[in-house]
Amino acid sequence: MKDILIFMSDQHSPLFSGWLGGNVDTPNLDRLVEDGVRFDEAYTACPLCVPARMAMMSGQYAGRTGVFTNFDSFPNTQPSILHPLVEAGYETVLCGRMHFVGIDQRHGFTRRIAPDTTPVGWDRPVEKLQQERGVFTPAYGARHATDFVGGGESPVVHYDRMVIDRALSYLTQDHDKPQLIVVGVYGPHFPYVAPKALYEKYRSRVRLPETFRETPEYLNPILLDKRNPGVSEEKALGALAAYCGLVEQMDGYLGAVRRAFDAFTARRGTEGIFCYLSDHGDQVGDRGIYGKDTFFEKSAKIPLIFAGSGIRKGGISRVPASILDVGPTLWDLTASERLPEYDGISLLPALAGGETDPDRVVACEHLHRYAGRDVYGLMLRQGPYKYITYHGMNEMLFRVDRDPEERKDLLDREPETAARFRTLAEAFSDPGQIEARQVLHRQKIRWFRSYEKTAGLDESERWQDNPPSAREKPELCIE
Repeated sequence: MKDILIFMSDQHSPLFSGWLGGNVDTPNLDRLVEDGVRFDEAYTACPLCVPARMAMMSGQYAGRTGVFTNFDSFPNTQPSILHPLVEAGYETVLCGRMHFVGIDQRHGFTRRIAPDTTPVGWDRPVEKLQQERGVFTPAYGARHATDFVGGGESPVVHYDRMVIDRALSYLTQDHDKPQLIVVGVYGPHFPYVAPKALYEKYRSRVRLPETFRETPEYLNPILLDKRNPGVSEEKALGALAAYCGLVEQMDGYLGAVRRAFDAFTARRGTEGIFCYLSDHGDQVGDRGIYGKDTFFEKSAKIPLIFAGSGIRKGGISRVPASILDVGPTLWDLTASERLPEYDGISLLPALAGGETDPDRVVACEHLHRYAGRDVYGLMLRQGPYKYITYHGMNEMLFRVDRDPEERKDLLDREPETAARFRTLAEAFSDPGQIEARQVLHRQKIRWFRSYEKTAGLDESERWQDNPPSAREKPELCIE
């Protein structure tokens, strides 16, 4: 059997990487790309943390599970992509972040060796979080992510160091079973504060995106509401510098874990597979938007790389892929049984030197809370085209191979292509039905929160050890 390690970051857009020509130094990821296969057109299933991760873990689109917010989860009676691996004899180990919500903090993981950093319950322990995070508390949300940016200490830096230390320790130990290990870090997710040296390095290197001050006509009210026009150019450059610094720091952590994993498999005499991905990206000021929650490339596209035993070296796939492909690929790599209902495909043909269906359609969904109601959004990617639609609002059509920054809406220029995607969208989902189901999910969440307030919240699997020095303004700070 193969040992497998999945390194999963949070909010890393692959457009900020060395291998795609971004202005960020990622030597360890670049080596991983050289040693394996990269999927340059891979997308999240939802541009938000919990829905993206629950889609990956359940193997199903959010429209099927109903998980569209950061305070929701699929049922613990529903098997995850890991249950077949456990049955096949694997130890499934979670080290750090997966953003599970509720009593079930496993969903198929047999062990957890490092806790999460965000709330693990249905209700947010506001006062405790404020005490633990200090001045950084509001900067964990997109709306206030740029309240201040800079270089120095932050809760993210300390949390990720803890996760990596636990992972490295685990890999020095002997284990009887074949291992499926997921190492989940929080970086490069905001707050936009990187270690001082990395922040200073990128502060002189970064440039504002050309779209920073643009307000294109195709921005609907939902997207306009996400913009933060009050951000100064100095602060925007600072946020970019911090984000790039956090990406490089994460790259260093990945390199350390990969070296330890290679030593681990060599000591055991086993074959090894190493995978890197993120749950979604970050706009980082593109079109004046910070964070995720959009279907634009910087938010919806994810890095996805596999390397190791039996995987071709230097492979590049430009066929659309999905975070939902992780489960089926793991099943094939481990010769495990498949779940009866899943939405991804196995990427094993591409890993072995072939390719997946070039006509494949990959989807990304989201529910936006706007004007007191839920509005369903859908992105479809097929070939070079990307189609975006919001229920009751406008549509968009881009050809991302020629227009990677998505500045030219082709909806009116290519009506036949738009009509084809419109038909695909109608077959994919029923927006009204999904929006109606969300009413029931909100009711469920309200009841679970009430129960927690009465019965108490078990926070034993949430990291609460952020030091006081990382609760104050960083040494270099733009307010």
